[in-house]
Amino acid sequence: MFRHTQWFARLAVVAVTLMLVAARVQAQTPEGTVITNIATATYTDANGNAYSPVSGSVSVTVGFQAGVTVSDNTPSPTPASPSTADTLNFSVANSGNGTDSLSISQNISVAGVISVTGYRFGATTYGTLAALNAALAGTAIAQAGSITIKIVYDVASNKGGVNTLYTLTAASRRSPATTNSQASSITPAQAFAVAVTPHGGQNLQQLPGTYTFNFTVQNNGNGADQFDMIATSGGSAVITIVSVNGAAGDSARVSLAATASQSVAVVYTVANVAGGSTDTLDLLGRSVANPPTTNVGFLDLTVIKPNLTLAKAAYLDDGVTPVSGTVAPGQIIRYRVTVTNGGSTSASSVQVTDALPAQVTYVSTSASAGWSVSVIGQNVTANYTGTGAVLAASTSATFELRVSIN
Repeated sequence: MFRHTQWFARLAVVAVTLMLVAARVQAQTPEGTVITNIATATYTDANGNAYSPVSGSVSVTVGFQAGVTVSDNTPSPTPASPSTADTLNFSVANSGNGTDSLSISQNISVAGVISVTGYRFGATTYGTLAALNAALAGTAIAQAGSITIKIVYDVASNKGGVNTLYTLTAASRRSPATTNSQASSITPAQAFAVAVTPHGGQNLQQLPGTYTFNFTVQNNGNGADQFDMIATSGGSAVITIVSVNGAAGDSARVSLAATASQSVAVVYTVANVAGGSTDTLDLLGRSVANPPTTNVGFLDLTVIKPNLTLAKAAYLDDGVTPVSGTVAPGQIIRYRVTVTNGGSTSASSVQVTDALPAQVTYVSTSASAGWSVSVIGQNVTANYTGTGAVLAASTSATFELRVSIN
């Protein structure tokens, strides 16, 4: 039992010794401390006579050892963009073994995101780093003491989501000098907005065929973003999407810097449906980073088509009196052909063909202004050549064929 007690006592002594050693490692001995070590020797002679102890001592003086520890108290702020008078707080501690003074330097990893406007130390805000360091040069910081530096900065416009690191470095002014740094990661909050134009009002009049319409998409947010551009129509059979921004199909993706815009071409076809049919072509812009952010531009259109009718009537050779009753062999009459465009757009390449009955003989053409008429045997071909060979909407063109009754 006694031996066990001795073993536990020795273990306790070892534990205390280790704790004391650890304490000596963590806490540096203050500068200027005089450490004196005294050794004593005792002795006797061969007959056991004791003599006075003798001693020897040596002293050393502890010199200066610099130490600086920087702590970032605002490690990851998310200020608005733009914003002013935002702040970062850093604590700078003297972890050396003597009184020291400090100098400060800084680094900003990505230029243009923030600009430092002041350095607050104590109750004073200094406009430049040089002015701050001049004040710090005269500030003595005791061992284990600390100071707080507040960095005042502005955030530029349109920098949402752009990360930059602000690094503060503190350096001991005494020799041998040492430094320590800490960084705060600044990411301005990103706002999302998009606009797609136009918003209708065109009332395009279009024939069946293939067309291109250019929309404009603008990033109205404060940071770079990508946008899915999705084209749709109103669900009718009028419009079919061919491509968006050069990509086949009904969608494409574009990348835009803050406030930037670009044209997005949508190629589509208008079906050969009834004139007067209407439809809308919609182009939705949707933020990739924030999908609930959307905007829709659209065009409205109406299908237009020419619509020709042909009327044929018989007149006496005076060109005024309609034929009524019977006609006699050898009598000359006139066939009057009238082509009318009752559609909503002009007609081109208008041609009339007429196979004359065997009971009549072609004599001549009259009242044919705007027509090029050719006759081969009993077959008449008339091509409209007036007004640039285009028969406008709501207009008519007439020519007459003089024939003799066989």
